[in-house]
Formats: sequence, structure tokens, C-alpha cells
Amino acid sequence: MGVTHTTLGQLFFANMPAISPRDLVTPRASCKIRVAAATETRAIIGDAVRTMRAGPPSPQLRKDGAMVACSRRKLLGRDRKAVYHCSTRCVRRAFLCGRDPVTGRDYSHRRDWILTRAEQLCGLFSLVLEFHAVMSNHFHVVLWTLPAVSRRWSDREVARRWLTATRLAKCPTDALPQVNEKAIEKLLKDKKKIAKLRRRLSSVSWFMGILSENIARRANKEDGATGRFWESRYRVRECTDQKGILLCGIYVDLNTIKAGEAQSPETARYTSVFQRLMAQPQRKNASDRADGWLGELTRQAESQQDEQLACTSRTGRRACDLGLLPISLGDYVQLLRMTIQLWKKGERRVVPRDLEALLERLEIHADAWWETLENYEKTFCHAVGSPSSLAGVAQRMEVKYLKGTAACRRVFA
Repeated sequence: MGVTHTTLGQLFFANMPAISPRDLVTPRASCKIRVAAATETRAIIGDAVRTMRAGPPSPQLRKDGAMVACSRRKLLGRDRKAVYHCSTRCVRRAFLCGRDPVTGRDYSHRRDWILTRAEQLCGLFSLVLEFHAVMSNHFHVVLWTLPAVSRRWSDREVARRWLTATRLAKCPTDALPQVNEKAIEKLLKDKKKIAKLRRRLSSVSWFMGILSENIARRANKEDGATGRFWESRYRVRECTDQKGILLCGIYVDLNTIKAGEAQSPETARYTSVFQRLMAQPQRKNASDRADGWLGELTRQAESQQDEQLACTSRTGRRACDLGLLPISLGDYVQLLRMTIQLWKKGERRVVPRDLEALLERLEIHADAWWETLENYEKTFCHAVGSPSSLAGVAQRMEVKYLKGTAACRRVFA
């Protein structure tokens, strides 16, 4: 039974001692009695309030099965090297980035706006975009934050990047705005602000905020409308380890195919896997490579992970050249293709031996692979990854349970 305001009042009066006329002979004596009573009552009420706030020891779930809202700051932390899956949706789920079935108007060019702005921001922020999918009414990005990269930048570089990024938010064209040298000099005089901006340049929230604001401004101007373009602030969940990142990456690249907007990875134009496949014939370190702004997919061997790879980029279009997953592009595309075949089989799904062998090598249970992908959005709320890593996220967020932990036990060996 919970503690209410009524019971708090009852506790207060129940613990007030009776004061006899003898106790009131001197004002000092009565004052001491009141102070002692107030101190004791305050301690009791404090314990009751803490019990009320702690709530029952059951998992942090609402009656409808959704997780209780937690502070986004607790999930993102500060200056953390981590991978996050972010998504945002158009207001009222309207087709504001695709063909509107009601009016027949085609807004697909706005998808190119999103990709162009995301590429420009990746060249300014100290984070890497690993996967993306731009749909007709929402988009997904998987971002790897790298605060160590921005710490190596000079104050002038921080000022230049920040001023360019903030001007991008209001820029009505695809062009990269130029920064006035006087504005940089003025900003360099405030050392505390430079330190704050250095942290912001590795922030997922600022990246998503600038990207969303620019698209909303341009779309509203094109439509001659005002008000919200995006439904709400972006949704975010942490990918705690390589297994969680792989599951999330496949889910993101699978989105357009499940929605019927593409039939294969080669025709899924607004996905990261499409850009990686188109870049295959190009030279690896070419500055104009199609996927040169995306994060490197394959993780390098420990001996090759030198400081140059970790903090710089040969193309200059991303924060660093480090890879993220222990899987080659060929194996990743093969895993995606076999997952697509599994989806097309409908209810007659039997996991192929090739897919089972590949998943087993990645320490993933094949039986639960498709079910977890199909219910990804409903299953995972704040984080996705191995159960042991989710325990650390729950501790940081000060909750006893994270939605999706049971699913992670089923899918990850």
C-alpha cells in the first residue's frame, strides 16, 4: 500500500508529543519540546517519502507494458564513447518525405536533404554515422560518439566547426555556409564557452537537433506552412556492444525493404548498405567515395588500431577511420540478404543452414533472430545488447530492469 499525503499528515500528528501545562511553565522548555518533536517527525516523514518515491520492487513497467520514462541525460551521459540508435518521425505520421497518397505530391527530394545535411554534420561533429535509413515519414541513424576526437582539436577548430554547424540549422540550401573570421575571434575570447562547445560537438542531441531543425525549416518554407514538422524529440536507445550494434544495423538497413519501398539492398537507395555497395568499385581512400562519410564497418585488428586511425580521417568527411564490427562487408550483406529471404517466406520460416552457421559464428541464436528483428521497436526501449551489458545501463539509469532484457537472453549466446 502506497504512502499518500493523508498518511503523511497522520504520521505528523501521531508523533507530536502531548504538552502538559507543567511543560509550558517556561517558554524555553516548550521550545525544546517543539524542536525535538519536529526533528523526530521530519525523520519519519522523510523515510515515508523515500519509500513512496522508491515504489514497489517490481520492474519499471506501466500497465500497458511500456517502460516508465527515464531521464535522457542518464542514458546519454556526458563525454561518453558509445553507440546510439536514434529515430524521429514526421508529425501525424504524414508522408512528408515521400509520395503523399492523399494529394499525390512527391516529397522524396527531402530525403536527399536529410542525407546531405547528415553528411555535412558528420564532417563537423566528433561522431560517426554507422547506419541510416530515410523513409517516407521517418528516418533512423546509428551514431558512434567519439569525444576523444574533439579533445584533440584546437580552440579555433572548435569555434569554426560550431559556428558552421549552427549556421547549417537555418541554411535554406544544400550549400555549406561560410563562417566570418570576426565571429571566430569573438568566440575564442570566451574559454569557458569553447570548453562547452567542445562537448557539444560530440553530442547526439545537438547533432539530431540541428539536423531536424534544418529539414523542418526548409519543408515548412516549401509548403508555406508553420508549426511542427517532426512529431516530437528524437527517440534514442543505446547499443551496448557489438552484438547489439549488428542487430540494430540489420534492422535499420531492412526498414525500406520491409516497408515495400525497395526489393533488395541494391535498390534501397536511402540506406547505408546501398551506399556501401555503390562504393565497392571506388578506390578505398578516395575523397569522393560514396560511403566516405559513413563510419568504417569492419573493425581493424588490434595491431592496426593506431592513434592516427582513432582520431583522424583520411577523407576528412568523418571523425575517424576506426571500424566498429567484427564482420566484413561481404558477410554483412550476406546476413542481410538471408534475413530478407527469411522475411519473405512468411509463416513458413525455416532458418537456412548458411544463416544458422553465420549467426553461430557471431554468437547469436538463429531461432530467435527473426522474431527479435520483427519486434525490435516493441521489444527494446532504452538499450539493446547482451544481458550483462544491459545491467550496467540499468544501474546508470537508476532502474531495476530494462525492457528487452529477456529478448536479449534469447537471441544472444
